[in-house]
Amino acid sequence: MPLNFVNEGGGGAFVRFSVEDNEWLRSSEGGDLKEFDPSSGVVVDVANVQLGWLKLSGGRDWVEWPSNDPTKAPRPSDQHKQGFLVKMFSSKLFGDEPVRELCTSQTGMNIFIKKLYEECEASPDFKAGKVPAIAITKAKEKMKIGAGSTRVPPYEIKAWMDRPSELAGGSPVAAAPAPDVSTSSASGADDDVSFEI
Repeated sequence: MPLNFVNEGGGGAFVRFSVEDNEWLRSSEGGDLKEFDPSSGVVVDVANVQLGWLKLSGGRDWVEWPSNDPTKAPRPSDQHKQGFLVKMFSSKLFGDEPVRELCTSQTGMNIFIKKLYEECEASPDFKAGKVPAIAITKAKEKMKIGAGSTRVPPYEIKAWMDRPSELAGGSPVAAAPAPDVSTSSASGADDDVSFEI
């Protein structure tokens, strides 16, 4: 019989969005959170977004939905909310750990990833296996949803690029330099532009 230890956290490098403060934060080696500005561009591995149940109170508990199908993973408790996990890449913003995980059940972030996925899925670049480089800006105001309020960060797809080898998951793919989306436009962006994210 194998040894089965309980995962008590620690986890890897991550990013998080603070609805209350309207800011993006990243983990650091020292354990504290550092603010960063994703308006300069970040690659989001939206093709591999994983949906699931997330509980944060009393420690993080993430339960993936196999094949992103909620009927294949019963909700573990009333405290578990539907959420997602996605990898983000930027050597410019995340120098020490260029690949970071965004895992959240915030309503506004669920809206954000659903809109981004639907927009990407309609693109021929998505179907060709490319990943989007997006600029994320500050949400203007909170919006009321149900009994609470949230923010949905605005974004713009600035370029499509070959999947960086860091996001290849064991099958390294030659990576094109990531574009600096602050200096390119969606209509004029192409894979021949050499910038750094």
